[in-house]
Amino acid sequence: MNENIILKKNPKIEFQLLDNGFELIDGQTERNTGFYSYNDLQSIELNNVWFPRLAKWLRIITWVLNGVPYFPDAESYKKANFIIHFRKTKLGIWLTDSYMADKAKRLKELLDEKTKHNTV
Repeated sequence: MNENIILKKNPKIEFQLLDNGFELIDGQTERNTGFYSYNDLQSIELNNVWFPRLAKWLRIITWVLNGVPYFPDAESYKKANFIIHFRKTKLGIWLTDSYMADKAKRLKELLDEKTKHNTV
């Protein structure tokens, strides 16, 4: 399986999925850049943004009730991330928009497949 998934174009965050591992090019966090073997892969977490939606609705409710926004700008609270756990380390990537989150979902599916094959 050779597939490239680009999470972000500038700075570039790209996963090149190869037969025995993946190459990560991370222009945002240089220390993440490198080759990672599927044999060391343990689990993948995809933590979606939930607070901005909650804050949006709470802000609307406070505007209706008293006309004053209670919560600060929800954009500043986005904490969506993609974490890949290996035997000895973990990689974390912040997902800053819905495009990145969609691509990360596809990437998680592909890496989960590799995790299942390694445990069998």
